[in-house]
Amino acid sequence: MKKYLILSFLFLLTITPALAKNSTEVQGQQGQTVVSPTGNQVKNTNEIKTQNQGESQKNNIKTQESEQLNQSVDDSLTKVSDQVHQLIETVGAKGGIGQQVREIAQNQEKVQEKIKSSYYELKNRGQLIRLFVGSDKKIVQALGKMTEENKQTIQQLEEMKTKTKNQADLQQLQETINLILNQNNSLEEKISSEKQVNGLFGWFVKLFSNK
Repeated sequence: MKKYLILSFLFLLTITPALAKNSTEVQGQQGQTVVSPTGNQVKNTNEIKTQNQGESQKNNIKTQESEQLNQSVDDSLTKVSDQVHQLIETVGAKGGIGQQVREIAQNQEKVQEKIKSSYYELKNRGQLIRLFVGSDKKIVQALGKMTEENKQTIQQLEEMKTKTKNQADLQQLQETINLILNQNNSLEEKISSEKQVNGLFGWFVKLFSNK
């Protein structure tokens, strides 16, 4: 009996390291089985998070650019209106060539009112409407025509510059021209931006608007 106990004890001593090794390998394999999917999941989660952050940054940049563009148009409306009013009060009050300048400036005041009305209607267009049907193409087209009216005003003011040698008048005329040019640059950029806003069902709206 004692002999069997000793043999059993020796047998246990012999197989214990093997069992321990197998147990470790199994645990290692189990650990890999658990860790691997988890690792993939973490990797996928990080990739999605990175993509979301990238999209968020792009959207933020677009929003900032849109706000800056709107601010540029807003500023131009104020500056041109103030300058045209000043042109009427200074050059336009002198008679002679001043009367011609006055008529041009008064007509430009009407153009500015039309631009302001159309621009703010476009600017205040609801985000939900823009999302589904895009920008208002008719208003965008109207703004395009108004930039052409601005160009006509610039040509007329350039002609007035050739008819006067008064430095103060020349300065007022040139300042008006510069401001209208800047306004047109902002408006043309705004128009280009709005043309790209088609909306989810923009093609459907375009189909019926062309009929």
